[in-house]
Amino acid sequence: MDDRPLPLEHVERWLSPHRFGVYLDAADADMDAALALYDWNAAMTTACLRDVGHFEVLIRNRYAAVLDEHHPGWTDPDHPLWSTEVGIAKTRQLQRRANHRTRSALRTAGEHVRVRTPGHVVANLTFGFWTALTIPPRTATTWTTLSRAVPGVTRGQLHDSMEKLTRFRNRLAHWEPVFSSTTGLTNRLREFERLFEAVDPEVAGWVGRHSQVFGLWGAVPAARLVVPDRDYLGRPVPAPRRG
Repeated sequence: MDDRPLPLEHVERWLSPHRFGVYLDAADADMDAALALYDWNAAMTTACLRDVGHFEVLIRNRYAAVLDEHHPGWTDPDHPLWSTEVGIAKTRQLQRRANHRTRSALRTAGEHVRVRTPGHVVANLTFGFWTALTIPPRTATTWTTLSRAVPGVTRGQLHDSMEKLTRFRNRLAHWEPVFSSTTGLTNRLREFERLFEAVDPEVAGWVGRHSQVFGLWGAVPAARLVVPDRDYLGRPVPAPRRG
C-alpha cells in the first residue's frame, strides 16, 4: 500500500488551514498524527450517523403510527390537524406559525416523491420536522397524540433531547470535529443513549451491540482526547489503545 505522506500544501488546500489547524493542535503539531486524527474523526462521525439514523427511523415510525391511528390522512398538508389552535391568543399565534411550517414541510416532502403515498412522504420528512411536533405551544395539540408513542416521557424531556440530538446530527452531517472535550462527543453520546433507551431500550441495545462507535473509542489516535468512562448503548467502552 502506498503510504507516502501528503504535503502540507495539499492538505491545506483540501481541508483549509483553519480546519486542519484544529487537528494539528490536538496532535501537538505532528502532521501525520493530525491526518490520522482527521480520518479517525471521519470514521467516528460515520459510526455516529449510523446509530442516529437508526433512532431517526424508530422515532418517525413511532410518531407516524400513532398519528395514523388518531389522525388518519395526517400526511396531507390540508389535514385539519395542521389547522388546530387551542389556548390563549399568544399560544394560538405560535401554533398557527408552527402549523404553517408543518404544512410547508409536508408539501415539500410530497414534491420529492414520484407517487405521493403516506409512506413516501414520511420517508422524506426531515428530523427537524419530528422535533417541531413537540414544541411547547403544541402541548395541547399534537402532543396529546404523540405522548402515546413514548409513554413515561414528558413532552419537555423528549423535546429537549430531540433538539440536542438535532444539533448533534447537524454537526455530524457537516463533518465537524467531534473528538474533543470542547465539542463534547462524550456528553452528546450520553444524551443520545438516554433518549434512545427511553424510547425503546430493546432496539437501543441491538443498535449498541452492532455499533462501530464501540470499537472506534478504543482506536482514538491522540492521547490527549477525552473518552467515555462508562458504557454506550449497553456496551462497556474499551480503554483507548495508546501507541
